[in-house]
Amino acid sequence: VGKESNHHCVPQQQINQVLIDLARQGKRVVRLKGGDPFIFGRGGEEAEALVAAGIEFQVVPGITSASGAACYGGIPLTHRDYAQHHTLVIYMGLKNLAIITQQLIEHGLSQHTPVAVVRHATRKDQSILIGNLDSIFEQVTDAKITSPAMIIIGEVVRLHEHLAGGKV
Repeated sequence: VGKESNHHCVPQQQINQVLIDLARQGKRVVRLKGGDPFIFGRGGEEAEALVAAGIEFQVVPGITSASGAACYGGIPLTHRDYAQHHTLVIYMGLKNLAIITQQLIEHGLSQHTPVAVVRHATRKDQSILIGNLDSIFEQVTDAKITSPAMIIIGEVVRLHEHLAGGKV
């Protein structure tokens, strides 16, 4: 029952009901998700439905996509030599990238602040586009980058070129 932005082949309510129905049949049910099921994974909604139905369950968290995207891209989210200033990771922000970058600059971040846009994080077809706050929107537009993509903003992005070659 995989989902894509604005295309949900199975509505969430139906997924919840399938989990409940199969559990009530005495089956051991696994709802496998990539990443952390409680961060944009609808795991919280599914857990609520199971609690309401009186069904016991266990949640096993995965690695959240912010961490996975950064790690696979050779970008440590914290690094004592680069992260004295804030590191910002934005989920599902590609559609609003122009506004995000404009507002960050208007509110005090340097236009030269490094930005990475990581598409299809941790997959074989992962791609990373590196730029600055003042250039990344145009780069993303020119490269026709589409969702799903994670945006990482901060000095730690400068480590990408150096560390990504080590196949982190």
